[in-house]
Amino acid sequence: MLATDVGWLSMFVPTGAYHFWPKPVGFRNDYCYSCARPQRSVATRTFDVGHIFWIPVLPVGFWKHWSCAKCGSEPHATHYRWAKWFWSLLFAFIALAAWLGTPKPDVFDWCSRIAVTLVAAFFFIRVLRSLKQPSLRARLGAISPATDVVCPFCSTPLMAGTRWSCPACGVVRY
Repeated sequence: MLATDVGWLSMFVPTGAYHFWPKPVGFRNDYCYSCARPQRSVATRTFDVGHIFWIPVLPVGFWKHWSCAKCGSEPHATHYRWAKWFWSLLFAFIALAAWLGTPKPDVFDWCSRIAVTLVAAFFFIRVLRSLKQPSLRARLGAISPATDVVCPFCSTPLMAGTRWSCPACGVVRY
């Protein structure tokens, strides 16, 4: 969604992309963040068109999109690490304001101070745990390359060359 501000009137303009004529063009062994394990990834070539209010407006051409063969999501999507930082800092500032807020706190003030501090600590621990995880480069280094000699899409033997490819459907093994 794209927010547009017109004076006092603010509205949301739905934007995005349509992916026409999907065709599988490649496969590889990959690491999927959604599945949290090594999986097979499939490259799909599509003709992408940008839309505003669901009306196709801007053709942007042919693009290749990688997706996990198991769950269908983008394998290297990092699941909003910035959001973990945002929530931990937001609750840390709210906790700081709660502790510095009232000169004579009552029971509600003490409960909110403790609760917001615990929530801030929870999000901060999640951020620190995500930093300890191995990098994508290290995870990909531990995965062996695909060694298939038969096309997973049409069951035709792959042709050897600079890249192994399927003579029937044109899929490339990466």
